[in-house]
Parts: sequence; C-alpha cells; structure tokens
Amino acid sequence: MLFATGCGNSKTTVSYTYKVETGDNITISLTTNDGYELTSDIPFVISKDKKELSQGIFISAEYFTAYVDSVKNNEKAEIIDEGTKSDCSYVMWNYNDSEFNYVVMINGTNTGMLIANNISEKSAKECFDRLEIKVKE
Repeated sequence: MLFATGCGNSKTTVSYTYKVETGDNITISLTTNDGYELTSDIPFVISKDKKELSQGIFISAEYFTAYVDSVKNNEKAEIIDEGTKSDCSYVMWNYNDSEFNYVVMINGTNTGMLIANNISEKSAKECFDRLEIKVKE
C-alpha cells in the first residue's frame, strides 16, 4: 500500500481596522507566521519575537506627495524600490544608510502610510511583504 501525504504551508494573520483622520477606514493585516506581531495602536508596530522592527503611521495624500518629492530631491536619500502592491502605490528608500522607509498611498483614498524600519533593508522588505492594506467599505 502506498500512502501519500502533503504538508501545506498554512498562513496565519492578524488584522486591525483603523478610522483615519482622513475619514477612511483602513484595514491592515499582517502574516504572523515565524513570530511576527502587529499592534493595534497608532503608531502601529511590527515586531518579531518581541523585537520591534517597523513602525507605521497614517498620513494624508498631500503628505505622501511631499515625502516622495523630498526623497527624490535629497542627496542623502536613495530610492531602493517603487511600485504597486494590491491597491497601493509605494516608494521605498533609505536615508543615510540608517533608516529604511516606505511611503504608501492607498489608491482611491485620501490616506497614505509612512512605515519606518531602523534595522535593515531586508527587515523593512520582510515586514512590508507581510502587510496587506485594504480600504474597509
């Protein structure tokens, strides 16, 4: 007799919905496998094994534009990545090789986010990749 078994990669998440000053309701979900956690307060904190990795706040669309313009005109800032993820546009940069930041615009809203990580580029990317950001209707 032959038995075949499979192991799937199960994914666990935690989600919080925030009523933002812009009037939008934004839901943030974090994949929590491997010891990752998300706090419900603002600024929200992403940690792994109780060590804080990233912090995030909500910003207005105007601040998103101001951050992007500032980064593009600051010689101490280096853009690492920019693109889209789900319903969001983002720019990732490092500042003076010590801060690794994302500024995110949630498309179709007046709300953006600023997410900062002082650990490393790899850590910042891992935290961002684990996030899902949605507008709650």
